[in-house]
Amino acid sequence: MTQPHDDKIRERAYALWERAGSPSTHSQDFWRKAERELSEERGLDVSKEAASVSQPVPPAGTLAR
Repeated sequence: MTQPHDDKIRERAYALWERAGSPSTHSQDFWRKAERELSEERGLDVSKEAASVSQPVPPAGTLAR
C-alpha cells in the first residue's frame, strides 16, 4: 500500500501544529504524527514491531532492470 498523499499529511500536520499553539519548533514531529494518524485510519500497522520487520533480499540476478 502507498503512504497517504503529501497534501493530506501536510493538512493534518498543519491542523496538529495549530492545535498545539503554533510552536516555532518540532515541525517534523507534527509531520510524523500526521503520517501515523492517517496510516492508522487506513488500517496500516504502524507499530514498532511492524517497522522493525526486514524485507528478504532476493537472490542475485533476479531483479528486473
